[in-house]
Amino acid sequence: MRKIGTREIAVASTLGALSALSEIMPGPPFDIRFPLVPPPTRVSWDITGVPMMVSLLLYGPLCSILTCLIGCSIIFLRGNVYGGIFKVIAEVSTLLGFAALKKGIVVKTTVATASRVVVMTISNYYLLQLFYGMPEPFVLGLLAPMAVFNVTQALINIVPAYFIWLRIRKP
Repeated sequence: MRKIGTREIAVASTLGALSALSEIMPGPPFDIRFPLVPPPTRVSWDITGVPMMVSLLLYGPLCSILTCLIGCSIIFLRGNVYGGIFKVIAEVSTLLGFAALKKGIVVKTTVATASRVVVMTISNYYLLQLFYGMPEPFVLGLLAPMAVFNVTQALINIVPAYFIWLRIRKP
């Protein structure tokens, strides 16, 4: 794993700011409510993970985690501590799942998606009950739709980032 230097800090800061900006932009295409999860749970597709994944592809896991923390900081600054915790867990599990192997894009995407689904299923089971006082039967009913959400959100993060990376990478 590479050390993080000034170039990586600059990239993480820039892409983290872009991620934070997309987090606060209202409505489509920045925030589209996921229809399979009923209120009071607020789950939506967004593009905040794309800059994080670009950061990973360009400079590796440390840079991407820094990008993630910068990008998600706006959630905490807006007072949504629980939402920020969920977002950080989801994005880091995707990033680390992707970075875990030195295989091709399809394998890396599969591992990243599976990592996100497993980590978020466990997190949702415990944290929805702890943070929001949701009863266990209600949470259990949310786990399958949330897994579908996490699969699609991982793909929303990875696929565009990969095509961006293909355009900007050094040959």
